[in-house]
Amino acid sequence: MHPETSAAPPQGHALLRILAQCPRRHLVLALAASLAAAAAGIGMVASANEMLVGGHDPRWLTMGFAAAALLGLAGRIGGGLLFARLGEGVLLDLRRTLAARVAGAEFARVERLGAARVQSVMTDDAARVADFLVAFPNIVMNATIVAGCLAYLAWTSLAAFGLALATILGGSAVFSLGHARALKEFDRAGSAQDELFSHFDGLFSGAKELKLNRERQDAFLRLSLERSIEEVRAHRLRGLRIYVVGAGIALFLVHALIGVLTFGTVAATGSIVVFLYLMMPLDALLNNLPNAQQARVSMGRIDRLMAAVAAPEPVLARSPATGFRELRLDHVRHRYFRDSEDGVFTLGPIDLTFRPGEVVILIGGNGSGKTTLAKVLTGLYQPDSGAILLDGVPVTELDRDRLRRLFSAVFSDFHLFPTLDGLSGPGASLDAEANALIAKLELAHKVSVTGGVLSTRALSQGQRKRLALVVAYLEDRPFYLFDEWAADQDPLFREVFYRRLLPELRARGKAVLAISHDDRYFDVADRCVKLENGRLVAAEIERPSRAHA
Repeated sequence: MHPETSAAPPQGHALLRILAQCPRRHLVLALAASLAAAAAGIGMVASANEMLVGGHDPRWLTMGFAAAALLGLAGRIGGGLLFARLGEGVLLDLRRTLAARVAGAEFARVERLGAARVQSVMTDDAARVADFLVAFPNIVMNATIVAGCLAYLAWTSLAAFGLALATILGGSAVFSLGHARALKEFDRAGSAQDELFSHFDGLFSGAKELKLNRERQDAFLRLSLERSIEEVRAHRLRGLRIYVVGAGIALFLVHALIGVLTFGTVAATGSIVVFLYLMMPLDALLNNLPNAQQARVSMGRIDRLMAAVAAPEPVLARSPATGFRELRLDHVRHRYFRDSEDGVFTLGPIDLTFRPGEVVILIGGNGSGKTTLAKVLTGLYQPDSGAILLDGVPVTELDRDRLRRLFSAVFSDFHLFPTLDGLSGPGASLDAEANALIAKLELAHKVSVTGGVLSTRALSQGQRKRLALVVAYLEDRPFYLFDEWAADQDPLFREVFYRRLLPELRARGKAVLAISHDDRYFDVADRCVKLENGRLVAAEIERPSRAHA
């Protein structure tokens, strides 16, 4: 079983876990304000009913009604504001925690989860949990008012109380009949939304292909995107229908009870007033139940995502990246499932050695395992067998972060961040160094760095790769890895990369692994290594004249 499908905590306590996310003191104050508003509402209906029945001093009843109205106003506003603050705080904490968990999780797990599922949970599901907290004061107030009115009925008329209790229990039974099915529909809507987010991503990342092929664009919108939108809508609508029908039946039963009290043999004018007042909080309570149940499902999805990334990778105390004498792959194997072949791909066994001051070029056809080897080498993937030895010492699970700190890498699917946050050096000197590198890579007319922020990322793919190279240079790690870096460069700058930049890195004592198809530049390397179907198929080609130049 994959980690992402592992069992999450039972959903029965999901709403309690939502409340547990709130600071206790603020939660108590918010609940107290909401309960005060509810008590004020019960006081208002009791005062009005006693006024109709007679037998009490009208002045005191009027003053009591006015005081209850003011207390209700203060309680509603205070409780609403406090719960709104709690909702936004929980939303912030959930997103912050999820982001930290995903960032700290094993890279292979993050790949399996996919961006669409994480984005869906961090946006829609987290927002539904926050919306539940915003609506919670109304749930508390209305539920308390209903309970208080029932208690008042029991005090004034046991017959009316019995009829009311039977009516509410009957409505609850109607709700419970479809409750489990409604939850399943909401859960299916969440899963369908994960797929919808992946289609939203395709709308942007595949914009060029869709613009070039109008038929494909129409098919994508009609068959993929619209179908996912419709699936999310259908599941949510089916779940909401169950609650709408249940709420309608429950309110109809209350209407029927008012009719019995009014036109039947039970003479209870005061009870009728109580029931008429009860209609509004009961209706509001029933209308809020679907939102509460959707928040419950969303909290379950958040729990499952948390469980999928629950075990953060161990990280030793951070220290600056230091040099190394030798990095060796010793009979390393790594296996993973390849969707394109519907089977398991095996990389290895791999035996390779890297040393400072040498340039190694890795060649091989598409699907031969070059990028996978790069991810194993850099510690993003863990070997299934064999060992990675750093200066003769095996790299253990605890050392993987230390291994990664040796590398500055530009992968073929790199991401260019808008800022240089996290790079060493004071702001002014970092800006100066970054702008000097930008000028060296002939991008000064396009982009600059001020306060550690890139002026733009709206560049061609080749220019964006040059900016990624600037970031790699600023990291100044002992080992540089380039995954088809020159593939998007014009011929002139491709020449600069191989003939000027790689030799400069060698001269600075850096180890370099460049994945490349540019056979006209293989002479730049100290060694060329070839992969085919996950295995080294040719001996390393030595370049003695270049070794340790």
